[in-house]
Order: sequence, then C-alpha cells, then structure tokens
Amino acid sequence: MEDKAELNFGLDNELKSQIDTQHLTEGALFGTVPQKVLNPDDTRQLERLGWVKRDYRDQPVMEPPQATLDWDHLSERHRDEVLHALSRRLLGRTPWVDNQHAILEELIDSIWEQRQEEIRVLLNAWAFAAAWAGHPDHNDRVVESRQTFYFYSASMRDAAEKAVELAVTAPDDDDEFWKYIQALGD
Repeated sequence: MEDKAELNFGLDNELKSQIDTQHLTEGALFGTVPQKVLNPDDTRQLERLGWVKRDYRDQPVMEPPQATLDWDHLSERHRDEVLHALSRRLLGRTPWVDNQHAILEELIDSIWEQRQEEIRVLLNAWAFAAAWAGHPDHNDRVVESRQTFYFYSASMRDAAEKAVELAVTAPDDDDEFWKYIQALGD
C-alpha cells in the first residue's frame, strides 16, 4: 500500500509542531506565536517563510501569513461568473423566468456549496488555525461570512488564494452543470 503523501509546509516538523501548540488561540493576537517561545533560528526560519516579526511592547509575536475570505462575497462572484457564462451560451434566446429561473438559482447555489466545502477542506489542511473574523458589535451575518486562515508559509497562503480564485469561476464547458442547464432550457 502506498504511503499517504505529506504536505511540505516549508519548515521542519519540530517547528511546525511548536506552531501548532504555541500559537495564541484567543484575543486580538489570535494565530500569532509569542517570540519568547522561539529561538533565534526559528524566528529567522519563520521570517524566510513570510512571517512578520511584531515587537509589541507587552507581547512580541511572530505574525503568520494569513488570508481573510468573505464567503458571501465569493458566492456572489461565483454567481456572477456563472450568469455571465450562461449569457454567452444563450446566444439571443430569452432568459428564463419564474420556475426556470428559480431552478437555475438553485443549481448555481448547489455548485457553490460544493465548491465552498471543497475549498474549506483544502484551506483547513493548509492552515494551522482559522477564525471567524469581525467584531461582536457588528452584524452577526458579517461575522459568519468572514473567515481568516493562518498559514505556515506565505507560499501556502498564495496557493490557497489561487485555489479560491479558481473556485469562483464558472464551470468548465464539459461540466455536468451545463447538461442540467440544457435540459432546463429545453
């Protein structure tokens, strides 16, 4: 049987384990690692990987590469991309109304939910921590929509951001989605 492939986080397992156990798990510095738990070699290695040294007077930390995603905004972008691709395919045919339009919206939502789940699994595999962003005094929906992921390296964050960009695109021409759309239009 083939061994499971390990993700290369760009740092040694000991430092990775230290990040996993020592990062702050609450407060404004969530996801950071206190500098006092790192030796100078670890600090330099993290800086090479895109971490930023924050010499706060009360608590110096190393800040990891991170990305904040607004899932509602990404859903809207995905919907716009699909509708744009659909308008190119209609070629002068009348857009759908009533039940057909409602079914179309459900199909788009269904694709996005599947892609969103896939991208969350990927991001959670690459990140060592994630938190819902926002402020408790703000609209609850805003807090539920924004999620920040903390990565071991800037290259992993960059790859994750590219994966998210791919997720919001319309389905490929050979995707089964277009068969459903064709059936809906017939």
